Amino acid sequence: MMKHAITFTQLTARLERAIHCDVGLQGLNILLYGWITKHGRCSRAQLCMRNKADGEFWLSRSEAEHFSQYCGYDLTHD
Repeated sequence: MMKHAITFTQLTARLERAIHCDVGLQGLNILLYGWITKHGRCSRAQLCMRNKADGEFWLSRSEAEHFSQYCGYDLTHD
């Protein structure tokens, strides 16, 4: 896993804090689907390869910043 990688678990927790609502991994996956479909910054295949290699889904720092802009909330910091 990259040094500055942000896991889906972290992204989910940060999103829930930002919107004050429980979204869970399913809600995050829905947002990710839209982001991947619209911008194509990474693919589901890449995410699956990362999970297979590292045991957890994650985004790089730059991907997380771009995803944060898509969501409208800063998900790169706690």
